[in-house]
Amino acid sequence: MDQAVALPSAARSAALFGFPPADLISPDAEAARRHTIEWLSRYGVFQGDASVAEYDALRFDLLAAYFYPGETGADLALGNDLCGWYFVFDDQFDGELGCRPGEVSRLLDPIVQVTREAGEPARRAAGHAPEGPLVASFRDLWRRIHEGRPRVWRDRFRHHWMEYLTSYHREALDRTGSRPRSVEAVVALRRHSIGVQPCLDLNERFGGYTLPDALHGGFPLAQMREATDDVVVFTNDIVSLGKELAAGDVHNSVIVQRELAGGTLEEAVRHIAGLADSRYRWFEETAARLPALLAGTGAETRLHVGHYVDGMRNVMRGNLAWSFLTARYDERGIAAVSSGRQRPWAGLGACAVPMPGRPLS
Repeated sequence: MDQAVALPSAARSAALFGFPPADLISPDAEAARRHTIEWLSRYGVFQGDASVAEYDALRFDLLAAYFYPGETGADLALGNDLCGWYFVFDDQFDGELGCRPGEVSRLLDPIVQVTREAGEPARRAAGHAPEGPLVASFRDLWRRIHEGRPRVWRDRFRHHWMEYLTSYHREALDRTGSRPRSVEAVVALRRHSIGVQPCLDLNERFGGYTLPDALHGGFPLAQMREATDDVVVFTNDIVSLGKELAAGDVHNSVIVQRELAGGTLEEAVRHIAGLADSRYRWFEETAARLPALLAGTGAETRLHVGHYVDGMRNVMRGNLAWSFLTARYDERGIAAVSSGRQRPWAGLGACAVPMPGRPLS
């Protein structure tokens, strides 16, 4: 393995990209940091101080603060809870579980069931079997996010979550069969497993608006959301390369590019960085055209679209900024998944209560 590529410095990583890391951050990052650690601890995610310290070094509070620089207090704490839950959940699949589609499906079933609850999700009724930390914390997160939101927004949010959740099952199937055959194929799946779309949905919640379906799902916002996915995927695949090489994962566009094109790992990294830059440039060029494209809409709608587009930009640039600060992708992050080691909170899925006979839909 080319260690100069697998373990790049922050400065060297930044030089690979033609778009800037975020320079705006919420002033409430520290409060959100304390809140989410307490929240996850309350649900039994961490076992001991060492587990908390390992999680804390990943600094997901900074990721949320870059994603939502204009939010403070309870809203930023909620966004940080979502980021924290995402990564705790993702770490369940770094080991053998990620290669067992049947077990992945059983882990997903009770979480999918929470998303089926009509209206604003209720708490677990008395008398039901106890839920493990993943499901119980997700139920609380789902309830708080949905409070007061209109049906059209809730339906979209659930759709994005279902794409995210079922992507883990598809990735597990990939690991037991043929590997992704192209960069396009791996990116098509990673657009869902990267989990960007629910993060973008929170912009509407925090802004107190809901974009009309025709606008949200039409040109150019749908294509701009996909570009946002791609930039985050390509960025993540570069900065997490050392970690994923150590873990033996195949869902990385750099790894697939090198396998298909040959050449060095350095050349594959630069190719993927070029794709990230291209997608970001397209996003900004399209954003510049929005005033003309939205000329027939009302002033309030244009204001909301501007806020939403800023949210997409914050996610792309914020993910880049956070990637240089977190321990998730440095030597500590690689060591955390090397030689079969898993994070202390991995294995929480074994505590989930399965819902037999329910399809993932």
